[in-house]
Amino acid sequence: MAHVTDPALHIVFCEGRPGSLDDLLLAHISPVGRVLVKPLGGKHGMRAYIEGYLDTYSADAQPSYLGFRDRDFDIEPPDQHQLIRLHGGKPIWLSHRAAVENYLIDADLINQYWVERENTPRWAHGPALSTDEIENHITESAHELADCQAVRWALAKLKPGDRWPGVSTTWTTGSGTIPPSLEYDHCLAQASELVLSFQQGIQDIHPDHLQACAEAYRERFTDHHFFESAQHLIWFHGKDHLALLGRRLSPSFPRRHYANWAAEHVDIQKHPDLQQLVTLIKPTP
Repeated sequence: MAHVTDPALHIVFCEGRPGSLDDLLLAHISPVGRVLVKPLGGKHGMRAYIEGYLDTYSADAQPSYLGFRDRDFDIEPPDQHQLIRLHGGKPIWLSHRAAVENYLIDADLINQYWVERENTPRWAHGPALSTDEIENHITESAHELADCQAVRWALAKLKPGDRWPGVSTTWTTGSGTIPPSLEYDHCLAQASELVLSFQQGIQDIHPDHLQACAEAYRERFTDHHFFESAQHLIWFHGKDHLALLGRRLSPSFPRRHYANWAAEHVDIQKHPDLQQLVTLIKPTP
């Protein structure tokens, strides 16, 4: 195995722990033996972690590297399907889709996973659904999520700046935990409670502002063209979408097992931003 000081080895810092979806996906798309994937935990400490890691090298022997993390609700996706470079001096890139899980919401992948397992003894989810049936479930689950995602985006919109502590973008324990109700009024009420608890001394953080932002996103997310152009696969958070999709596919669909498998089988030819990432992390011969 090449040592990290080998100039042919490129370091890719990512979120999560060893064996996380980010780690698995990056290992899948990286040139074998020429890239070191370095999971570092949460995204908010990425810049500081990288600085600390690079400090262990002398100034004239710095390794080549980049950071890759989920876009989440931090930045609205651009129209072009490309990575988003985080401002600042370091080469840290955000995914075009909201999260790594978004790349796993793929009818062909789900069908392949299902077909490979439908005749095995422990498979308890019946024969594989067709890609058309799966695609319909993907779209219907996105329609069901639309109001909830509008409110989550509205919460993110209230954040005045990157250095601000910010209002949380969810009222559950985190992305992938579906609220008890996905109804717009319920989501808005829960989000308003978050805002009220954060409001002290901050003029712009107000439930009225939240509602105005939520209505704007709701209008976008209920537009027919939004779903026709599959924008839900880019805007809606993949953890939420995959959680709800799993329920529709089968009451006990093995979502986590599927996600781990799918991260190692993503077809990057479907994703220009992942092709761009491969180009960025490919070491110079």
